[in-house]
Amino acid sequence: MKKIIIAMTVMLLTSAVTFAQHSGGDHKHGSPHGGAVKSAGDFHIEVNIKDGMVMAYLLDAKEKALANTGVTATAVIQMADGETSNVTLIPNGKEGFMYTLDKAKKYNKAIVTFTTAGKTASASFDLAAKAKPAADGHNHQH
Repeated sequence: MKKIIIAMTVMLLTSAVTFAQHSGGDHKHGSPHGGAVKSAGDFHIEVNIKDGMVMAYLLDAKEKALANTGVTATAVIQMADGETSNVTLIPNGKEGFMYTLDKAKKYNKAIVTFTTAGKTASASFDLAAKAKPAADGHNHQH
């Protein structure tokens, strides 16, 4: 009887850990544009920060970029001092959306939200890691 209880406990814990790893938005994904990708409901969202620009992409379940036609994108940008700013991301190219960061400010995170065909997808991204200058004092964006 003890062995059955132990086996069931192990199975329960294993399934809970597996669910937790996949239900969160921080597991490994493909990255069509070289950015960070997170799960967002039926979609994925990719954010890439380069040269002071936030580039955001709405991806399907198979992590393929969707066209930005008929899609709106917004973000809540949190600065290092705790202030927030609501911004509308501008369509860029056929798939992306962009927002230019103020290089004089330091940022913590961005919560990016896409709306398409009555569905909403949202995910939070860390901006602080991208804003740190390199050890040589230059602000490289990799």
